[in-house]
Amino acid sequence: MSLERIEITPFAIVAGDVLQERRSGSLTVVKPPQTRVLYFSQGELVLTASADADDSLAHFLVERGVLSEEYSRDIFRGDPNDAVATFHESGLCDLSTRQTLMRDWLAGQFLPLFSLDEGTTAFEEDEPLPPEKRVFVQSTAALFIEGIRAITNGLVLRRSLGDIKREIEIDRDSRFRIDSLPMADHEREIAAALHEPMTIENFLKHFSAESAIVAKVVIAMLALGVYKPFEHRAPVPDDYDEMQRDLMLMAAIGPDDQRSLRALALSKQLPSLDHYQALDIPRAATRAQAISAGDVMRKRFDTSTYPPAVRDTIAKILRRIDEAVEVLKDPMRRGAYDKLLHTRGRGSEASIQQRMTQRMIAEQNFVHAKDMATRGDYYGAIVLLKQTVSFVPDHSEAWVLLGSCQERNPRWRRDAAESFQMALSVDPNNTEALISLGDLYRAEGLITRAQTCYEDVLKITAENEQARSRLAALKRR
Repeated sequence: MSLERIEITPFAIVAGDVLQERRSGSLTVVKPPQTRVLYFSQGELVLTASADADDSLAHFLVERGVLSEEYSRDIFRGDPNDAVATFHESGLCDLSTRQTLMRDWLAGQFLPLFSLDEGTTAFEEDEPLPPEKRVFVQSTAALFIEGIRAITNGLVLRRSLGDIKREIEIDRDSRFRIDSLPMADHEREIAAALHEPMTIENFLKHFSAESAIVAKVVIAMLALGVYKPFEHRAPVPDDYDEMQRDLMLMAAIGPDDQRSLRALALSKQLPSLDHYQALDIPRAATRAQAISAGDVMRKRFDTSTYPPAVRDTIAKILRRIDEAVEVLKDPMRRGAYDKLLHTRGRGSEASIQQRMTQRMIAEQNFVHAKDMATRGDYYGAIVLLKQTVSFVPDHSEAWVLLGSCQERNPRWRRDAAESFQMALSVDPNNTEALISLGDLYRAEGLITRAQTCYEDVLKITAENEQARSRLAALKRR
C-alpha cells in the first residue's frame, strides 16, 4: 500500500499515476470527516464508495427524481459496492439512461477531489471489480480534465504544478494525444504550444494574461502523461564502434567527395525520417508521384556511381527507398501508415514502424485465433487475442471473439463480460457483442440485464431474429 499526503502530493498527481501506470485496485481518500474509496481497473475509474449516505447512488437517484426515498431503501439495502448491479437489476429506465445517470453520479463524487488542499490518500493493488459492479465511463481522461478545470484554489493549483523550474516536454509515447482529448479549442492550442523542452515557469510566461488557464492545462497534461519531465542526458554515442567506423569511412571518402559525404549524412538521418520525408514528397502526393520519386532517388543513388567505400551505405539508403515506395504505392498499407503518422506526429520513424509491425502482428494473431477457436483450442485463441487487443485496443471484433472464448470456461465469465463491454465501448452498435453479453447475463440469472441487451439489439436492427427469439424465450419463462 502506498500512502501520500495531499498537501505534498496533490490528488491530480496521485490519480494521474494510477491512470498512467494502468493500475488496478482501490484509492482511498481521507479528509475527515469524509472517506471516499475509488476503484480502478487498468487505470480506468469504475466505481466510488463512501460511508456518507449523501454520497450514495441511492441518494443521487432520489435527488434526480428517478425513484422515491422509500423505494430506494427497499432496493439499496446491502453492500454499497453492489449499488450498480442493484440498479441494473431493478429494471428502472433503459440501459442508456441508467449508464448516463451512473456516470453523472460517479463524476459528482470524483471531480471535487481535485480541489482538496489537505488529506491522505492510500492506493492498494487488488483485483479489479467484476464488470457487473462497475460504471462504464466513456473517458476517464475527460473526468481528469473536467476536475482540474474546476479547481479554484490557487494554493492547490500551485502545488499541483510542482517545481515550476523543472523542464517538461511532450511525451511522444503517451497513449493520449492532444488532438483527441476532450478540451476546448483554446485549451488545445495552449497544450500544443509546447514544441520543445521548456521550464514550466517559461511556458506560463508565454501566456501571462491567462496564467490560471495555462496552469490547469499543464497540470492536466502532466496528470494524463501527455507532458513528461525532460531528462538531460549526456550526448553519449549509442554505439562507439559505429562512430569509429563512421570516422574511418569519412577519412576514406576524403573532404573533396561532397556527394558521398552527403549520402553518409542522409543514411544517419533515415531513422528519424518518415516515408514521405525519405522520398522528399508531400503528404498529399499521389501514388504515381511516390513511385516516380522512388525512381528518381534510385538513379541518384546508383551504387555504381559511388566509390567502393560507401557502397554499403548506399545500399542501406536504397533499401529504405524501396521500403517507402512499397508502403506508399499500396492504398491499404498507406492508409494504415498515415493513421499512425497522424496519431504520433512526424516523430521517430522507428516508433512508427514498431506500431505498424504491432498492427500487422495483431491482425495475424486475430486470423490465427479465429482458426484456433473454430478447432476448439480456446485457451490458445485467448493467448493470441489478448496480444491482439494489447496492440490494437480498438479492435472490436477481437474483443468479441475474446469474450466468446472466455465464456466457455465458467471461471472466466467475468472476464468475458468485460471483453464484450470493451467491444461495445469501441463500437456501441456491435450487435454480436450485445447478444453475447445478453446470453452471458441470462446464463448468470441476470434476466433484466439480458432482456435490456436484446432490446438494444432490436433498436439497432429491428429484424434481428436472434434477439427476437431470445426475448420470446425470456417472456415464456
